[in-house]
Amino acid sequence: MRDLVLYAHIILGLATIAFPLIILLNLKRKEMWLRLLVIAAPAAAWILLIPAGKLYLTFYPATKTLILAGQSTWLHAVLMETKEHWGLLLPIIATTAAWLFLTGKRNESKKWWALTMILSIFLGVMGSTITGGAS
Repeated sequence: MRDLVLYAHIILGLATIAFPLIILLNLKRKEMWLRLLVIAAPAAAWILLIPAGKLYLTFYPATKTLILAGQSTWLHAVLMETKEHWGLLLPIIATTAAWLFLTGKRNESKKWWALTMILSIFLGVMGSTITGGAS
């Protein structure tokens, strides 16, 4: 069960990086598949909260204990707290980007898509660093 939830978390996380990148590279196109991807990007970010919540509530307490017992206690104090709050903002940012795109403000949506992608990358790096601190 843990592996399934973890893989879902990783795949959806990668989608929140890849989808905005593809959208940014094709922002000028007026194709139907792009419109579908614009809808799928925030959907992936919202759905990502489900496996993230499951991992955090069910499996993270053991990892947290290992982190706090080791020499890298700052990983929890700084990175995990940051990751929790930024992770909750990700679907809102992606939804804002999609809304701007779908209402014809493609140029304004560009910064929001870039922010979605960059924030997703930061969250992934922080997650890897936190997990590494438990070993």
